[in-house]
Amino acid sequence: KGKRMENIWKQWKRFLLSENRVKYSGILMIKPTEMVLSELEALQAMLPESAKRLERKDLHLTLIHQSVLKPFRKKLKNMDLPAPPMIILDDEVLERKSPGKKSWAVKVINQEEMREYVQTIMEMLGSDNTDPEPERRFHVTLANLTGDPRDSVR
Repeated sequence: KGKRMENIWKQWKRFLLSENRVKYSGILMIKPTEMVLSELEALQAMLPESAKRLERKDLHLTLIHQSVLKPFRKKLKNMDLPAPPMIILDDEVLERKSPGKKSWAVKVINQEEMREYVQTIMEMLGSDNTDPEPERRFHVTLANLTGDPRDSVR
């Protein structure tokens, strides 16, 4: 019985992980699984009225900013990237401000796992700098003042 449950768990975990997709579009990002999307939407439902929610298709976790990836664009487009870590959300929504901007975001709990994944990618790209953004706190932006993902606090 224990072995069977272990197999079911392995299959379920593989299913959940397989939905996590790394996507390169200037930035390198993880697109959340259906399960994580429903958690994000539940958090979005609790935001104040001034918060314009990002659309489901725009929800993502940025791994590496485009300024870091510019020299590796060609190489990245043709690379097979390893499966990313699961997005494990914190349960607290943070309000972030910068001049003229405001965002609502949720941090991920597994910061170190994300950082290790970034290091792996940077190594695969042949970069000497495997921790290009040591100040980055991995998060998913839920909303901002306009609903346009480009208007979020960086």
